[in-house]
Amino acid sequence: MTRFTLIAAASAFCVLGAQAGEDVSFEDVDTNADGFVTETEFVSWKTASGEVSTSDALTQFIAIDADASGMISPSEMEAAMAAKDDEAMDDQDDMTAPDDPLN
Repeated sequence: MTRFTLIAAASAFCVLGAQAGEDVSFEDVDTNADGFVTETEFVSWKTASGEVSTSDALTQFIAIDADASGMISPSEMEAAMAAKDDEAMDDQDDMTAPDDPLN
């Protein structure tokens, strides 16, 4: 279970943004404006460009849906976006780290 959770959390880092570097708002994905993103809304949005498969979109949806309610709340989306931002910052820090192995 823990292994699945870690894998799911890791995949949540790259789920947002229709294209590299593009931010998305909750309202962009919540097409019926009911305050939640359903599996159908999320999968439709993620697969619209043809770059993400339905299977991958479902995996990403599950990773973001922290309470397994079958819907993504605004707070779950915010947490996924924050995790994505943290991962990007970590990647940037790794690229700028000195090459000196003693540091």
